[in-house]
Amino acid sequence: MKPARVPTFPMRERAKIWRGTIPGSHEPGFEEQPIVERRPPEGMRGLLPNARFLHTFRMGECNIILTLKDEGFGERWALSISCPDRHPTWDEIKVARYRLCGPDLVMAMVLPRPHDYVNVESQDHVFQLWQLLEETAW
Repeated sequence: MKPARVPTFPMRERAKIWRGTIPGSHEPGFEEQPIVERRPPEGMRGLLPNARFLHTFRMGECNIILTLKDEGFGERWALSISCPDRHPTWDEIKVARYRLCGPDLVMAMVLPRPHDYVNVESQDHVFQLWQLLEETAW
């Protein structure tokens, strides 16, 4: 599945899609949707000033943002996945994670302490995965 080329994209490096087998089982009836890279919305770069790479995608009903960011602990990949009116399924999260981050990274979905929780009602269906640093024991 090669991502479609979108006219008016600025010339930049495109994200790579890993083509291997997604590990684990899938819910009955799950069909993997193609991942299509899209132009990031105007102004998004300004919201992520510490992101070196910024890629946005559509996968079926899911919107995906992939960034390489430095939050003061060294550079690491971050993946956000959301649907407009439901939570992404585990299969959708898993496919996005492996297709966009490859098989070699260790990614985690962090559930913060209640006072650090930042989701607001308009973003209730957003899940974020972060690359664990190599020093992180898991």
